[in-house]
Amino acid sequence: MSDPAIQSQFSEFYTRKKSPHLYPTEFVIRAFLGNYPKLELDKTTYQGSKILDLGYGDGRNMQLLHNLGFDIFGVEIDERINKLTLARLNEIGISADLRYGSNSALPFDDVFFDYMLACHACYYVKEGEQFGDNIKEIARVMRADGTVICSLPMADSYILEDAENLGNGHMRIRKDYFGLRNGTIFRAFADEADIISAFSPYFKHFAVGFCDDNYWGIRQKVWIVACKRR
Repeated sequence: MSDPAIQSQFSEFYTRKKSPHLYPTEFVIRAFLGNYPKLELDKTTYQGSKILDLGYGDGRNMQLLHNLGFDIFGVEIDERINKLTLARLNEIGISADLRYGSNSALPFDDVFFDYMLACHACYYVKEGEQFGDNIKEIARVMRADGTVICSLPMADSYILEDAENLGNGHMRIRKDYFGLRNGTIFRAFADEADIISAFSPYFKHFAVGFCDDNYWGIRQKVWIVACKRR
């Protein structure tokens, strides 16, 4: 996602969020703190591990990551977002290395991260690229057996209403209720097999769940995925 107009829209959106008090996304709390029969995360490995918060937005998950002992790194599509979030983190005493980049161009060395969190983020695809470009780049910066936790849109989520089908699960957003993502390309996923097929060239040991939430007319349906780097 490199359209300057869209970058500006997101920057303005986060600029309007003045409060330093932000709250983590529910699935992120559940993934890192919960105890579930089909999800195995070794919580003793959090302390001192490097985590990339990919497409972190307003930084709402960073205080949780800080409290868990992670060394926090982040990537966003506009340097203004990085500056806003750094200022907010400074107010609450949290340090993070925040950089400009995208899902298919991460400004970090190979095999750099132990963990990656992509909360409503990694499925944005640049014009002229494919989701496979994102996955290849994400894999590049992950160490062997490193953990990725991410959310992915279900094919019938609200955001995909009237979207243009570009093929192979790629959809151009046309009807975003919030007016932020129109024109962007998403990779949507039909089922668990679709997810595994897209990720498996580089990842293994999949744990897949989903959320189906209806917030007063906005029905958000997302897959929740944890997997390991091969």
